[in-house]
Amino acid sequence: MHTDTIAAVSTPPGHGAIGIVRMSGPAALSIAKTLFKGNTAWESHRAYYGAFCDPESQDVLDYGLLLYMQNPRSFTGEDLVELHCHGGPYLVERMLKVCLAAGARLATAGEFSQRAFLNGKLDLTQAEAIMDLIHSPSQQALHMAAHQLEGHLSKPLRALRQDMIGLLAAIEANIDFPDEVDPPEPDVMLTGLEKVSAEVQRLLGTSDAGKIWKQGLKMALVGEPNVGKSTLLNALLRYDRAIVSNIAGTTRDTVEDDYNLRGIPVRIVDTAGLRETQDEIESIGIARTEQALEKADLVLFIHDASQPIHPVIERHMEHLSPEKVVLVHNKSDLLASPSARPDPDPRAAVEVWISALAQQGIEELEDRLYRHLSTHSLHTQDIAVNDRHKVCLLRAQEALVRARETLHAGLPFDFVSIDLKEAITAFGEIIGESVSEEVIHEVFHRFCVGK
Repeated sequence: MHTDTIAAVSTPPGHGAIGIVRMSGPAALSIAKTLFKGNTAWESHRAYYGAFCDPESQDVLDYGLLLYMQNPRSFTGEDLVELHCHGGPYLVERMLKVCLAAGARLATAGEFSQRAFLNGKLDLTQAEAIMDLIHSPSQQALHMAAHQLEGHLSKPLRALRQDMIGLLAAIEANIDFPDEVDPPEPDVMLTGLEKVSAEVQRLLGTSDAGKIWKQGLKMALVGEPNVGKSTLLNALLRYDRAIVSNIAGTTRDTVEDDYNLRGIPVRIVDTAGLRETQDEIESIGIARTEQALEKADLVLFIHDASQPIHPVIERHMEHLSPEKVVLVHNKSDLLASPSARPDPDPRAAVEVWISALAQQGIEELEDRLYRHLSTHSLHTQDIAVNDRHKVCLLRAQEALVRARETLHAGLPFDFVSIDLKEAITAFGEIIGESVSEEVIHEVFHRFCVGK
């Protein structure tokens, strides 16, 4: 338990109906008593109505609610007080200053959640789930964050860690007491390691889809100049985001916006046309197009259906995995008839014929994109590991591989125990059982002040 008391504003800045100042620590209740005037019994988990006053001048600042939660039954595990006043920026700031003047100190970013973690109220994956809840861009991301907060990720990780501890204990018992404890059976050890390894692989498989649900899919619109990329961008967004002109090379920089594809969060990027040019500014735009193409999760190659596909576009298509390639034949209304369409292109996972200007085929394009992503990239799931979890799981997986190789080679169990300890440490880092101060700081400094 900490010996100091922290305070911060927990509601967003700006004007609002309600503003909340939160305090946590041993002096939270005594500070609250100096500034709150009302009929209170100071019982835990009760809401009291009264006046908030400046302890020095006794001026009434506002009337509102005070919530008191006694340790350890609070979010932080400490005495916790919330002051609910009206949400004027000056008023909320004045309330905070009164708390600080009475003995609290200003909380650092994420310090309330960090204290909850350090006091055993939640593990590290649950703390990260709080941030995911706040920043969820989609229903699926919200669903995964809620399940992670409930412990649906930490529970299987704890079970894996416990299995590893059990295997390690069997080895060390034999090492310490060779005359009394038989060595573990290699086949039993291998079966246990393979079981853990399979579960680790399953968790790693949630990473890519989880990242898209949480951070959004990056989708680039790429093609030659004047094939209708900006027109398609406007058609997908349902408003005129980009300038459209018959003059080739109008788009000289990337134009980005957020786009919701049937509930999938997408960051859509319109790029400069790919072609050979001597124009210095246009060359910079084309270089940025190349960068956007490399970073994209999905690339829509826009093509003028009335013309052959340009070699520069074909070259880029061939360098990408077909699952990332969507071939969009724009201006298809200029074709004499549907029979004039060429055979399907094997280099593309999705191929669609549209007219962005005439608003034809846009919904079909969206349907095809959604079905493709749902099949190949966005399996719905209850949990998903983030980048920090992924690094630890990969370390654990490598240790498990080494342990199995050691067993197959018939080497002493001492060598196996080294790898088991590495896997146990990696699992512990994910949930916070064995984690450095640097990792804790890295997790919580991304939180806002007051959370």
